Amino acid sequence: MQRREAEMLPNFKALVAFEALVRHGSVMAAARELGVSQAAVSQQLKGLEHFLGQPLFERGGRGLVPTQVAQQYQPVVAGCLGHLRHQTQALFGDDKPEVLTLRVNHTLAHCWLLPRLADFLHRHPFIRLDVSVVDWPSRDPCRDVDVEITNGVCRSQETQCEKLFHEQWLMVCSPDFRERHREALAAGELAVLPAIQVKGYQDSWMKWLSYHGFPQASPRIVLEISSSLHGLQAARQGIGILLVRSLAARELLESGALVPAIEGQMPSESGHYLITRLTRSGKVTWFCAWLQEQC
Repeated sequence: MQRREAEMLPNFKALVAFEALVRHGSVMAAARELGVSQAAVSQQLKGLEHFLGQPLFERGGRGLVPTQVAQQYQPVVAGCLGHLRHQTQALFGDDKPEVLTLRVNHTLAHCWLLPRLADFLHRHPFIRLDVSVVDWPSRDPCRDVDVEITNGVCRSQETQCEKLFHEQWLMVCSPDFRERHREALAAGELAVLPAIQVKGYQDSWMKWLSYHGFPQASPRIVLEISSSLHGLQAARQGIGILLVRSLAARELLESGALVPAIEGQMPSESGHYLITRLTRSGKVTWFCAWLQEQC
């Protein structure tokens, strides 16, 4: 006989301990966050496993490893706890939202993140976002913000870093530019063409030429600029060809404002990375889970 619905409600403290354990993978870290003893966390976990009738963690070389069913259960528990917290804040709190501070690469913020943030704010109405946009990664990541999304790897002993996208290098230009220089582009005579150079990507030209078997002669740089976002706008005006990563150029290519100068792409070794402190707070965990879902 199946359990009645009320009988399928686990102990609340056990759910809180379980959610913290999945995030940290360590009884010690979970106990520290919850302000209880390690024995209390272990006891709550055993009680939850007994209630559900199956183990939720396996012992691994780096601590507790959640089972497949635990990985599926954790977002459910985290979402319920988050909703309860938000509604409690709405009914009984002081109406001051919790602030999540982000430092985000300029191009990624404009081309990808900002168009999607309404969904996050809808799901988490009592989190207020404080976003700073920058061109270059900070030397000391997450020192004064909760989350950084950087263009390029930026590591430290106090942070964790994970790649968000697998991007491709593309060579793009305006439709009018391609028409005016059709013969040179078809022949691969890039050295005679004007080009836009994004600072920091000088080596990418030679790699792209080598990857596609073109002569090792870089285009004639007529404009050097600090970000891909502004380089794309310059390319739209027909100033020259631009070597850019696919994530930044996707929307303009889809709209037809830009076109491939030469067909083909090259895998990008670098890319955009998510950086957080080793220990993630609830608001950071919610944002990172949402970000991975969007990616």
